[in-house]
Amino acid sequence: MRFLFTLFICFGLVSLVSAQSFKYNLQPKGVKLPVQVVLQAEQDTLGRMWFATPVGIYYSDGIETYSLPDSLVSEFNYRMSIHKDADGLIWIYNATGLPKIMKGGYGSWEFVDFEVMFNEKFSSGIKFFSIGKGSEKEFFLDTKYDFLHWKNESKPSQLIERNFDEEGDLGSVESVTGKPYLYFEKGVFTLDNGEISPVKLEGIPLPSPPFLVKRNVNDQLYYFLGREYLAVGKDPFHPEQFLDRSFSDQEYSSLDYYDLFFDGDAIFYHFNSQLLKYSRVNRFPLKVDLSSELRAYAINKALMDREGILWVATNRGLVNFHSLAFQNYGLGVSSLLGEEVSAIGSLGNGEYLFGFNNGIQKYSQLEVKTLHRDPYPEGNPENRIINFSNDGKGTVWFSSNWAGVGKYDIKRERISLIDPPEGVNISFVKVEGDSLIITGPENLYLSTISSPPSSIYSNDIRNEIEALVQSSVIYMRKAGKLSDGRLIIVKAGQNATGKPFHENRRMLISNGYDYLELAPDSILFGTESGLKLFYKNEIKPFQINGEVISRPVYAMLKDSQDRIWAGTDDGVFLIENNELHHFNEKNGLVGNELNRGALLEGTNGRILVGTMKGFSLFFSGENYSLDQAPNVMLHDLVLDSKRVKITTELRIPYSQNSFEVDYSAIGFNETKDLWVHYRLDQDEEWRIIKDPKSTVLFLSNLPFGKYQLELKASYEGDNISDVIVSPPFEILKPVYLQTWFIVLLVLFFIGLGVLINTIYQQIRKVGVLKSAFDQKSKEKQIAEVQFKNVWSSSKDGLILTLDGEKIVTANPSFAQLVNSDVATLENSNVVDLFSYEGYFTKYIKSFLKRVLKRRNTGFTYESTVPWKSGNLEMEVFSILIQENFEGKNLILSVFRDVSSKKAIEQKLRDAKEKAEQANRYKSSMLSNISHEIRTPLNGILGGTEHIMMMRKDDEELISQLDIILQSSERLLNTITSLLDIAKIEANKMHVEYSDVDINEFMATIISPLKNLANRKGLSLKLSFLKQPFYGKIDKRFMEMILNNIVSNALKYTDHGAIHMTVDKRKSNILISIEDSGVGMSEDFLKKAFKPFEQESTGNQRLYEGTGLGLSITKNLVALLNGEILLQSTKNAGTLVTIEIPLPE
Repeated sequence: MRFLFTLFICFGLVSLVSAQSFKYNLQPKGVKLPVQVVLQAEQDTLGRMWFATPVGIYYSDGIETYSLPDSLVSEFNYRMSIHKDADGLIWIYNATGLPKIMKGGYGSWEFVDFEVMFNEKFSSGIKFFSIGKGSEKEFFLDTKYDFLHWKNESKPSQLIERNFDEEGDLGSVESVTGKPYLYFEKGVFTLDNGEISPVKLEGIPLPSPPFLVKRNVNDQLYYFLGREYLAVGKDPFHPEQFLDRSFSDQEYSSLDYYDLFFDGDAIFYHFNSQLLKYSRVNRFPLKVDLSSELRAYAINKALMDREGILWVATNRGLVNFHSLAFQNYGLGVSSLLGEEVSAIGSLGNGEYLFGFNNGIQKYSQLEVKTLHRDPYPEGNPENRIINFSNDGKGTVWFSSNWAGVGKYDIKRERISLIDPPEGVNISFVKVEGDSLIITGPENLYLSTISSPPSSIYSNDIRNEIEALVQSSVIYMRKAGKLSDGRLIIVKAGQNATGKPFHENRRMLISNGYDYLELAPDSILFGTESGLKLFYKNEIKPFQINGEVISRPVYAMLKDSQDRIWAGTDDGVFLIENNELHHFNEKNGLVGNELNRGALLEGTNGRILVGTMKGFSLFFSGENYSLDQAPNVMLHDLVLDSKRVKITTELRIPYSQNSFEVDYSAIGFNETKDLWVHYRLDQDEEWRIIKDPKSTVLFLSNLPFGKYQLELKASYEGDNISDVIVSPPFEILKPVYLQTWFIVLLVLFFIGLGVLINTIYQQIRKVGVLKSAFDQKSKEKQIAEVQFKNVWSSSKDGLILTLDGEKIVTANPSFAQLVNSDVATLENSNVVDLFSYEGYFTKYIKSFLKRVLKRRNTGFTYESTVPWKSGNLEMEVFSILIQENFEGKNLILSVFRDVSSKKAIEQKLRDAKEKAEQANRYKSSMLSNISHEIRTPLNGILGGTEHIMMMRKDDEELISQLDIILQSSERLLNTITSLLDIAKIEANKMHVEYSDVDINEFMATIISPLKNLANRKGLSLKLSFLKQPFYGKIDKRFMEMILNNIVSNALKYTDHGAIHMTVDKRKSNILISIEDSGVGMSEDFLKKAFKPFEQESTGNQRLYEGTGLGLSITKNLVALLNGEILLQSTKNAGTLVTIEIPLPE
């Protein structure tokens, strides 16, 4: 009943405190942190947000997130924390370990040089504080073992003794009347002349010493925050009253997380708890509860930034709130009949009626009571409650669609329905004095509240309405009475004549959804095209300080403060003091689309807003206007990767007329998009970058001339910042347009022409003959050099012989081959090189014939050559070089030793055979071992389940047996996977096709997996794009494939949905499974299909499994001649696409 109690609090009915539900942003704009755990958050003077995480310090400007340089981070060995002093300076320090501090944050950093020797013990909690500004600043560093105090103008050089057992942890340091006070865990102390002295607090006794004492300048009071309490007093040593107690939610944390800050009259605080807000306007503190959504039972840090955005850092993520003006109730509130609230009505005694698509509930001080629930399935709006109307005489009338008009007797708490005429549904009912006006789309009934049920539909004035609008086609939405006694009717669309309204002495008819009479001659109409004003027989858009509402307006309300509310399909608009405010899901409202009968002012002036996603309560006392502009700064130009300051002396060469400009437009407001406006000349129109993704302006191909960059930022044209103007700068003319270059160029071309003419005449005189001779000589020299290089450097043996018998010459490689030298080989006989003379005889018989036969191409053969130096496997190529050389044929022979190549090939064949044999042994052994294990394992499973059935009442035994059962099932799944992979590798998995209804078969496989998804809180959706769908598939293979892929999606998805789509593409079946899980990195995608591969490994792995699923799946898909494709992004989900051909 948390919802009920909270609702009572909002209307001041009971004295209970409960959690509130507010819209928040889980991914703040421009903030991308590597981890969810955020320990601290601070905002610097520029508006940038700084975050301390377990993996380092990060900061964001609302567009991008930056980390500290590695050179600085490497100086810190332990977890880092942030401190912002009163001047806005950022201090980074070791929160654990040994003291290390640096200051800066605005472009440069400086380390603090300690001139003391600290205790070398590892500290689990280092605290750093500062008080004062400028030269009056003082600093305090506490490690639990050492306490150090120094002033801004001095160096930290003197340690102060303190007793941790007597004082405990240091909670905070505050300056009171210029004197530092230290708030320790076990008492309050003052620091005077280097000594720590205890201070006694007067006033009410506190449960424990305060950790924080701060003064709120708004009310001049001091607030005391301690473990489990918030107190207040008029001076810092005299607490007078407890404002809140016993609010801590987390008692098991080894560290205390607490803070206290102010926003006007509001006091925000937390101590190992959720964030709480105390205001004297409300009787009870509001709790900003993140436990149900984030599972964060206590927060680490909270702050209100310069734009009025509330930030909350937790161990489960970072969130921010753009407004606390709306308290929301919707999905997850079990007390509601349904999520959509279609109507809200007041009973006039602090109690309310809520209408839904399926019934009515009453909310009172004592209970939530369902008064009526229709018999139709949930979500069927057959008897939808559209509006309530209280006659002030003990009865609330309501419209109920096809169920007609309803009555609720307040005293008897009894509901009765009056059936409408056949074919008529009721869209609105309105009580005006004793009159009862009943509106249907095509009928309007006038009756009285005292009429018997049988006669309330007897007076239908449809004919009178048709006569006035001169059309029989009409769709009415609402009707009532004006202050002059006339009927007013709002209807859909344009009438036949095109006129926006019709009127006579009896009635006024106009287009729209709702009306609001402001004065006898002034009426607001909520229409399909926005808010319109009827004034002096003319309808025009209603303007609020130059702005208009152009969204469809479904409902309107004028509250007790004369504010006008307009409910639309994009939230609700508030017109206050001639200003227009817009609320939707971005800044706090539970849903965007309002319902026509669900806009009401409740107790204490709070507004109830019913939407498609629940209802919201509006708190007028909250700040709901974010009117701060982005903070804009202009930094450097980037010319050829070099940063350059923009100065009046800056003259940019034309070759660098495309460059970048670094800027900042710092802001975190997400109710509207950030726009960055810039121009290079005051006479230009502003250029706009909408929702920029980087802080760089790209200015390309600027013409030469003088420029002055102007820059500003806004939120969609509102809340515009000041214009930042750069110093003038100049882009120089290109070289080819400068005067001196043009003169030189002309002279150059004249001289070049004279030179060319002279050279040409000389070349003509030399003659063509010399040119030809030189060309031939050059070609000959090149050929000779090339041949010589090849001959000398070739690794192959080369010889020139006469008819293959007598050696003319040989190259060094051949001489080395036969263990001789070139000089010895020249003019020797080929036969002398062989150890077996018969080989030469056999060789020479056919050699010359084959050479002469292929004189142009040569021939190649392989042979074992019996050189005197030893037998070698040789590849020999021979070709005729010249005939009739000294009366014989000159032949070139090339000898290549292929013995090593042959040996390697044989070794590869042997190795391949051994590997295949080893794989067969491995598969056989794996299969045998798996079978041997599975047999006794099935016995263990069966025996365990039998004992669990027989000993159901023994909870301790059942718990232990359940562990055995789960572990055995995991082992059995692992063995099954090993058997599958063994069968695949042994080629024992054979495809067996059968005709099936593929859609029905897929649904059968997925059905049990849907139950697993539901238990995990996930949605598993199956879509068939081809109906019907028959084909031949291997059912066993297909079931294994889908089980592996979908089971992986369920395992690695913690929230969201899994979508599976089945389609037919040509003659192939196309299956895609998409999840919103943890995804895979690019590196792991490359090896995802390898056996036993998992991205999470070792003792710290997050998910169990063997790593065989994807490997088996890929092999099965390959056996079906199909393809499988993985697409994944880390922390964003995975898409698996499988395409398998269907045989004829």
